[in-house]
Amino acid sequence: MFIKLVITLTFATFCSAAWAQDFYVSPSGSDSLNGLSPRVNFWTKTGPFKTLARAQQAIRSLKATGNFNQAITVHVGKGVYQLQAPLELNAEDSGLPGQEIIWEGESGGSIVSGGIQLKNCQTYDELSPEKIISCPVTNSTLSTITGEKSPRIVGEAPKFDVFVNEHKMHLARWPNQDWAHIKTPLRTRTRLLVLEKMPKFQGDLSNAQVHIFAGNDIKDEYIDVAAFDLANNHITLSSDTSYNISSGRRFYLENIKAELDMPEEWFYDKTTSRIYFIPPKYTIPEKILLSYATNLIKLRKSSHITFRNLIFRHSTGNAINADNSNNITLEKLEINNIGGVAIRAPNNNNVIISNNHIHDTGLGGIFLSGGDRTLLESSNNVIDNNTITNYDTVLLNYSPAIAISGVGVSVTHNLISNSTGNAIIVGGNEHLIEKNEITQICKQSGDCGAIYLSGRDWTYRGNVVRHNYIHDFTGYQLNQATLDIQKNKVEYIFDGARGIYLDDGSSGNTVYGNILDNVSFISIHIGGGRDNRIENNVVKTKSYAFLMDNRGIYADWTPNRESLATMPINSDIWSQKYPQLNQPMNNDTWPEGNTITRNVFAITSNSPTRSLRYVAPRDSTNISDNLVWHKGNDIRVDYMILESNDGKGGVPWSTWIDQGLELNSINADPCLNITQGILSVTCSDSPINSIGLKPIPTDIGLIQ
Repeated sequence: MFIKLVITLTFATFCSAAWAQDFYVSPSGSDSLNGLSPRVNFWTKTGPFKTLARAQQAIRSLKATGNFNQAITVHVGKGVYQLQAPLELNAEDSGLPGQEIIWEGESGGSIVSGGIQLKNCQTYDELSPEKIISCPVTNSTLSTITGEKSPRIVGEAPKFDVFVNEHKMHLARWPNQDWAHIKTPLRTRTRLLVLEKMPKFQGDLSNAQVHIFAGNDIKDEYIDVAAFDLANNHITLSSDTSYNISSGRRFYLENIKAELDMPEEWFYDKTTSRIYFIPPKYTIPEKILLSYATNLIKLRKSSHITFRNLIFRHSTGNAINADNSNNITLEKLEINNIGGVAIRAPNNNNVIISNNHIHDTGLGGIFLSGGDRTLLESSNNVIDNNTITNYDTVLLNYSPAIAISGVGVSVTHNLISNSTGNAIIVGGNEHLIEKNEITQICKQSGDCGAIYLSGRDWTYRGNVVRHNYIHDFTGYQLNQATLDIQKNKVEYIFDGARGIYLDDGSSGNTVYGNILDNVSFISIHIGGGRDNRIENNVVKTKSYAFLMDNRGIYADWTPNRESLATMPINSDIWSQKYPQLNQPMNNDTWPEGNTITRNVFAITSNSPTRSLRYVAPRDSTNISDNLVWHKGNDIRVDYMILESNDGKGGVPWSTWIDQGLELNSINADPCLNITQGILSVTCSDSPINSIGLKPIPTDIGLIQ
């Protein structure tokens, strides 16, 4: 009877496996089980799989037998799933409409890690909390680790990171805090004299590297040091910097064992096969690990797949790569302690990335593109209601929280904060950037924007930036006015950021109904672009509320001109969408065809400040029905009317109005308060009604 019962149960289990639409995975499971139950029963061979790869295999087997007839859910139980290579999904792993493949974890507990935990480390001494601790490693294992390739990261420094209790450590560096500075360049792009006196570094310096802003505050990079001349305070680099080395610019040195002298620093010594570190302050190191896997999930030519309620950590590169896929949903994920980008998804359609928490990543948050630009077919991609913070810990600018390109991506209701560089970068056509909150960004970058619309391509058009709340950040840049190298005077100031930045001829955009409060340098900036509409925005600032320039005489307009040949601008769809592209330009180096209307520009500085700048042609520019205000009635304007080359700097607003280019605008107190992104009117007869300012929604930012 017992034998008969076991046979019956086994047969029933086999039959149910053929029709099962749910699989279970658990760290306590086994890949020899059938994956059909969350609990183990070794008598019947039922219970969860142990690995994600085994669940993938089970789905493929189910599909191969012709029994894929409804949605499949892989229930990923609580615990850590360590991957040394990514889980790679393709067409074989795809679902169908109404028959999606869902990989779902338990909230807050299902962790996919690309890390390796270090064992047999020296014991932490509570009486000497800053004592160096070491852990043995296998050099042959670490030598196989790779990261994401970037032209801005070159050299022989480790490609992995070290984490102590999930806290990312920093390679041993000099100086320990802040930056060192360049006194003078000794060779245009490879050799420099250091302003501060370098220490007499001891030991092997062959793998030292520099993290440097060589010629500006825009773009940083990592380069190996070829040689030190410590007697003369010189550094020679192993390859060229991207920009000419300039006096006063900043850098630090890292990956120097002799500089392992502060909490949160580490060094990998190949000669001793050990990793050395000093734990973070007040931290007993309980879990020490290093990132090993380059990526965690790879989707290629996949469709109808969802990942939900999972935590991804410890990849040296991007956590999730998706390419040439469609109908992919990534939701309620936490992605952190990643060396690259959290989610990189080029050439995809119908992708939804929503309700995720992305933080502590090296090269950015989300990169998403799709659609067909030649046909202006929308990707229907959506990035919605994500929290993205501290997302550019490796490259400090142009590692944005969100970067989109292609056609028709919607970026809505995201909260972006606490970063060193740009927040959102936009390239392509017909994108919607709406109801996002952006704050506390650009902490280490100048010429940096919250919403940055890429230029150098006149065919990028139709993008709408609407109803966003952008507030409270400054930028960070060299103060050229006080720089005096002969006196060793180098000063950096919190300035240089932009709120909405239409750079390098960015054209055909609509910037409507945004609230910008306390952005340090320029709230809205048209950088030489054409056919833009700036309307119904409310700006409160101590500096420039609005600035339009023509990029100056040194701008290279060649990329913009050549871009017109890259798209079928004479086709029916392009002619209908963007008729301006087929109209003659009076002067293609001028910012023609721009409209600035029905905006409120409230200046809060205590003294007269240049608050508006208009460099524009008279004939094609529409500036009208704006409200400007300064409590001292002292608005200062820079202007240049391009046809006549007539311009002045810092003149009273009334002098600017006398030029006749701006019409029907008023100088009056708008009686507006901004409280957490919500506008309120403080007087019954507010003049905002006379300019026709339309209400701005109150549901900006995250939807809880």
